[in-house]
Amino acid sequence: MSWQKVKLGDLCIIEKGKTGIQKAISGEYPLVVTAEDRKSHNEYQFDNEAVIIPLVSGTGHGHASIKRLHFQSGKFALGSILCAVIPKDKSILNTEYLFHFLNLNKERELVDRMKGMANVTLPIKEIAKIEIPLPTLEEQIEFVEKYSLLETDSDDISSELTHQLDLINQLRQAFLREAMQGKLVKSNNPKETGQQLLAKIKAEKINLIAEKKLKKEKELPSITDEEISFEIPEYWTWCRLRDICTIKGGKRVPNGYSLLKKPTPYVYLRVSDMKNGTISDKDLHYIDEDVYQGIKQYTISKDDIYMTIVGGTIGKCGLIPEEFHNMNLTENAAKITPLFVNKIFLWQCLASPFCQSQIIDKTKQVGVQKMALNRFSSSLIALPPFQEQEQIVAKLEELMSFCDGLEQSIKESHGYNEKLLQQVLREALQPKAETKEITLESRKIGQPLKTILAGHIINLNNTTDFGRVKFQKLFYLTEYCCKIDFDSNYVKKAAGPYDDELIKKIEVDFARLRFYNVVQDKTETKRVRYTALPGAKEMENLFLENYPEESLKINNLLMKLRPLNWGECEVVATIYAVWNNRIIKNEPVTDDLLYNDFMAWDAQKIKYKDIFYKKLFWMKEENIIADGWGKYVDKPNIKTS
Repeated sequence: MSWQKVKLGDLCIIEKGKTGIQKAISGEYPLVVTAEDRKSHNEYQFDNEAVIIPLVSGTGHGHASIKRLHFQSGKFALGSILCAVIPKDKSILNTEYLFHFLNLNKERELVDRMKGMANVTLPIKEIAKIEIPLPTLEEQIEFVEKYSLLETDSDDISSELTHQLDLINQLRQAFLREAMQGKLVKSNNPKETGQQLLAKIKAEKINLIAEKKLKKEKELPSITDEEISFEIPEYWTWCRLRDICTIKGGKRVPNGYSLLKKPTPYVYLRVSDMKNGTISDKDLHYIDEDVYQGIKQYTISKDDIYMTIVGGTIGKCGLIPEEFHNMNLTENAAKITPLFVNKIFLWQCLASPFCQSQIIDKTKQVGVQKMALNRFSSSLIALPPFQEQEQIVAKLEELMSFCDGLEQSIKESHGYNEKLLQQVLREALQPKAETKEITLESRKIGQPLKTILAGHIINLNNTTDFGRVKFQKLFYLTEYCCKIDFDSNYVKKAAGPYDDELIKKIEVDFARLRFYNVVQDKTETKRVRYTALPGAKEMENLFLENYPEESLKINNLLMKLRPLNWGECEVVATIYAVWNNRIIKNEPVTDDLLYNDFMAWDAQKIKYKDIFYKKLFWMKEENIIADGWGKYVDKPNIKTS
């Protein structure tokens, strides 16, 4: 079966717009222009349904491109650099069908027909030559309806992907917050405390002042209890930013001097060059030798941290790459030089929500668009021992790299979603042929894939309170909420649903595949910890390869659960299990019945009676709702001899 192909000129009237866009008089009729939004005009040219095509390049001189087509109906005016394509007989050609066909194929059918070397245009006679497939009117209308449904689904997916990117940003902030509060890593018996390190730094400052390498500084105010908003480990100490570093400003170029675009040996770093925690080399500006000699003492080095102090960028900070060592610094930024403090750790402190909120508050207090150096120099910093700073930096690098992988995956999904929509629609524009039905077997989730998902859960949640209990509950919730059939056999244990055999096999695999080392504390709690082995670096690639369709849903769930401590995870998993059990058995479900089942699960659940309803309502808000999928979780079989 095939569809007839007909030239557009035989099916449509193609007419150029008559309104000069700059000369338009505001009025009651929409004026269609190349931009997405309509302007208005006091007269109309058309009263019909039409596909609007730009006749000039959308990206300017010497380059062929068309950014967008328009569908327009009713009375409207049209800019003189566009044309309207109007079907002669709408019982033969549906206008919306024509719009979607041309929009899906605009690169091949329109852009490739543009002419000219400098002023690139699309001749109307070329538009008339375009051949379009012409199915029946009923099939055209069916395609338009299908397009609308697919576009709605695609928009929903895009919204979810955008939401996922926002969640990843929140996750990055959570990692920084936990790091600055001493919750990310923990040193046992540190050789040097934060208090000792601070005393060492203060002594060094006294020496630098005595050697006249540093000017005597005005004493900072003492730290009050009201300023401290969270607890830190007892071997850390609170200090102010200037206690552990020196802070100096940059220098503006002389009045009347214009920065140079032509490269010289002297880069002048501006606020606009300071992006994403580093220096961008996309649009560097320079100064000449004479200007450099006048401001050469105002440079920034690879050992410094920059912080912007002007306008809407106040508080943005980053590191100086090697190639920008000793380059001149704008007066709209400051350089921060750490003393006996890990440079990357201090940068991460300054970028954390805790420090950023202090900087914002200090800016609001004075209501100015430029931050005085002495204002942010009093910002509070929680100072750990130097060795622990290095451990925090290493852990954050691992976690941020993990976030980078997730972000890249989501961005790829954005592109994949768009390409998939376009492909499905193009296929819909092809004649229907006889097809054979192919039945695919359900994918069986074997042990290696269980282990990969388990490793991903650890990567995303391996904070200081993470252990086997939290791991087991997260694994259960991931399997049931995301409907990933591992053929597990969870039973009722005091701490919630538990599959001992499943965890044993996964932990054996961790060691065999060099993913994680499983270590049990020699304490009364016998807590299990998971420390990364070399193979863990490949975990995220393996996860994305093996869970391409489920990855977004899995990550969305895990990001919701990550802030919960192990006890809260136990509560949520148990609530989900009793809720799911009732649905499986077709029993009534109410909040009070769930509470009764929760308390009947095990005598130890009484300790959670005060937070049960809070967590149940939270689950409903976060859409972590049981639906009867999976096996019933029952008491373990007791073997008798």
